[in-house]
Amino acid sequence: MKVRVAVVGGGLAGFFTASELMEAGVDDVVVLDRNDQPGGVARTVKLDGYELEPAAGALLLPKPDLTPVLEHLGAEIVPAVDAAMRYVYARGRLNVLGPSPKVMFSHVVSWPAKFRALAEPFIRTKPASSDESVDAFFRRRFGKGMGGTLAWLAANGVFAGDPTRLSARAAFPVFSALEDEAGSLVLGGMRRARKREPGTPRAKSHVPVGGISALAERGAERLGERYRPGVTIESVRRTNGTWTIEGSESVEAEHVVLAVRPSDAATLVNGELAEALNRAISAPAVIVGLGAESKRLPLLPGFGALTGPDAGTISLGVLFESSYAPHRAPAGHSLAKVIAGGANHRDVIDWDDDRIIDTVQAEVAKILSIDPDPSFVHLVRHRTGIPQYEPGHRAWLAGIEGLCEPRFHLTGWGYRGVGVGHVATDAVRIAKDIAAA
Repeated sequence: MKVRVAVVGGGLAGFFTASELMEAGVDDVVVLDRNDQPGGVARTVKLDGYELEPAAGALLLPKPDLTPVLEHLGAEIVPAVDAAMRYVYARGRLNVLGPSPKVMFSHVVSWPAKFRALAEPFIRTKPASSDESVDAFFRRRFGKGMGGTLAWLAANGVFAGDPTRLSARAAFPVFSALEDEAGSLVLGGMRRARKREPGTPRAKSHVPVGGISALAERGAERLGERYRPGVTIESVRRTNGTWTIEGSESVEAEHVVLAVRPSDAATLVNGELAEALNRAISAPAVIVGLGAESKRLPLLPGFGALTGPDAGTISLGVLFESSYAPHRAPAGHSLAKVIAGGANHRDVIDWDDDRIIDTVQAEVAKILSIDPDPSFVHLVRHRTGIPQYEPGHRAWLAGIEGLCEPRFHLTGWGYRGVGVGHVATDAVRIAKDIAAA
């Protein structure tokens, strides 16, 4: 088979890229997927009337790239319910956050820590390193109490990571940019707010009808026969100016896009590029879905609760799936999703199912002050885990890009952002590059 573009990987990154290529007029594209069904890790688990999302469960919209990408796919998206309400379990209690300024009135940190945080606009200290950690960045800006807590929540909530081991500029470039622009996160945020066009809607949480996997399914439908599931790939090599993809099918392509995690991409290439890709870092995570009648598993309104640095739990957060997305549980029932393990509890991935479930259930009882008695329990292990953008990640990425030959592209959550919006931005960029070529 000869095509203009071959995309390897049937997750959201692969389908977003292929869809944007078609939108740019590049119809001669094929998506090669080793799995039998589209979606990759973003494949909704539908059991007993419940819809459990083992990966991302919500989308922030509108976004400059993600919004049109979803429109091109024809995805049906609806607003989440009361998703702005958030909670943090810290200092032995569940604290309501709501919109971010209300953190100043919660019990998450002490009053002295809050007063120090209020001084952030006047702090003019410089980072000790050009690639400081998330923990060092937030402590420098907001002080030890508030800064340490914000760093912990950001690292755990997005990366299931250790804030002392994540790069602030790689993991949260928006925050670093605000400081660069205005010398302060608060002042930078205010400056950007003033520049926002009147009437511009703020991004809010939305959910796709049919689950996150419906996005990949829409992509597969749009591609038709261009989507080829169940194809194993053994190698990707450049031969006589074109790319040769060998496996259960042989494909020749002008351009190739590897839309898989770096460790998987490393098995398909060789030399220095393979060695560099194998240096990517990730943290394993376990997802536990707990479902029951609402009277047995009462959930608060809102998106969910993160655990603070003093919680002492393997659970990083409890998401109130059926609160912000009621269709994810049968009528009269509730569904909670617990994320456990991560960079600070790597051993949890090897615990047996009963130990994980018993521990998580006890922690949910403590966090929410309830006695859950779930009739539905489902566990998903992400052994290869969530990418960790540690200090040096940007230099690693630059080195990777320098090793890539012409018409060879890498995309996915291992490189330029772990959010669905980041994957969409990558898809738009790659599609424009290939269309221009």
